[in-house]
Amino acid sequence: MLLSRFVRAQLLIFAVLSVVGLTTMATVYMRLPSLAGVGTISVSMELPTTGGLYRFGNVTYRGVEVGEVSSVDLTGDGVRATLKIDSSHHIPADLTAEVRSVSAVGEQYVELRPRTDSPPYLRDGSVIDLRHTTVPQPVGPMLDELSSLVGSIPTDKLHELLDELFRGMHGARDDLDSLLTSAQTLAAELNGTGDRTRTLIEDSRPLLDSQVRSADAIRIWTRSLAGVSGQLVADDPRIRALLRSGPGFTTEVAHLLDSVKLTLPILLSDLTSIGQLGVTYNAGLEQILVLLPPAISMIQAVQPNRNASGLGLGDFRLGGISDPPACTVGFLPPSAWRSPEETDTIDTPDGLYCKLPQDSDIAVRGVRNIPCANNPAKRAPTAALCNSDEEFRPLATEQPLLGPYPRDPGLEGQGIPPDARWSPGAPPPAAPANSEGPSIGIARYDPRTGNYLGPDGRLYQQSDLASAPGRGWTDMLPH
Repeated sequence: MLLSRFVRAQLLIFAVLSVVGLTTMATVYMRLPSLAGVGTISVSMELPTTGGLYRFGNVTYRGVEVGEVSSVDLTGDGVRATLKIDSSHHIPADLTAEVRSVSAVGEQYVELRPRTDSPPYLRDGSVIDLRHTTVPQPVGPMLDELSSLVGSIPTDKLHELLDELFRGMHGARDDLDSLLTSAQTLAAELNGTGDRTRTLIEDSRPLLDSQVRSADAIRIWTRSLAGVSGQLVADDPRIRALLRSGPGFTTEVAHLLDSVKLTLPILLSDLTSIGQLGVTYNAGLEQILVLLPPAISMIQAVQPNRNASGLGLGDFRLGGISDPPACTVGFLPPSAWRSPEETDTIDTPDGLYCKLPQDSDIAVRGVRNIPCANNPAKRAPTAALCNSDEEFRPLATEQPLLGPYPRDPGLEGQGIPPDARWSPGAPPPAAPANSEGPSIGIARYDPRTGNYLGPDGRLYQQSDLASAPGRGWTDMLPH
């Protein structure tokens, strides 16, 4: 079949147009060269999440489309998106890659925002680090929270809510305008501090998490606060009366402080020593506070009206008499013991306690075996000995059965004579190294005879201590 020249020309034109159309469709619309990697570079972008990004999403640079997303893959700690970018565009490597939305429908694309115009530029195989990428906030959780919030509003209260909103907003046009203007100004200020604001929000996450964990405690505190507020409302008359009498009370307190302003500092200064004693003997005070209530309860239970039986409770037991015997060394000597017929009271000297060795089986719970409060490893009868480096020294190794009692320099220094069985000329024993004798001795003086017993145990006589010496005729002469 022969074709005319016109038909052949038409067929040739159609063939050329078809080739041009197919080539244009393959290169421009189907982007076959890009799929084959011709004229493009491959750049990887690390993301924490996809942020809604999908394959074939656009890649823009300064608002101009320069490529597309070829793949979105999961990694061990996030997402890796591969970008195919036209190699004819020189894009600086120092940039920020942001996943953005074209519309509310959810069409996502990648926006490349350079921080500089100077090289180096992106090349094939470049990786945009996770620190330089951002994804949009997910809208779904926010909508879920909003739906939960709306659902939590009772339907019958919705009209009241709208009415209250109307009352609150009605006539507040200027205030709302000022609020919106201020919000716009604040947003403009925050626009330049996006990184710091983001850091602040991220750093506040532990605080918000702690508030979520303590939600139950906050609810309990709120209910308790409501109870306190209700109690204040109930006690409103008494509170008002207290406020009315408050000025007078304040005046009285001011007068009281003025009256004690001279003595109060001295009292507080003295309380410092008491506080130091309390700190030193803290363990002992705690023990007393623990043992005292049950001891008092036990004593009260003896009374008939303090127990279930209605009878007095008592017990009598006889056993272990003088086994071991009572300690008498370190107390008044036998010659100074008073008769049972004497019922009056007298002052006793200081330093009366058992002064046998600490390992003696007599009075093992005596004061000489009390642990020092500031050093429980040391046992001593006095605080002065506890605070010194010296150890306790007994007066005798054992309690005497016969013969005079050992002499106590501490008692003799206070005017207590030794045991009468000592001979008058016998010298007293040396005072222990840990005892400090007083610089002034005390002795009983007989003004009639002038006799007194010295600290050394000897009898002295001086007749002019209680009466002035006689005056002669020379005292009558003028001086």
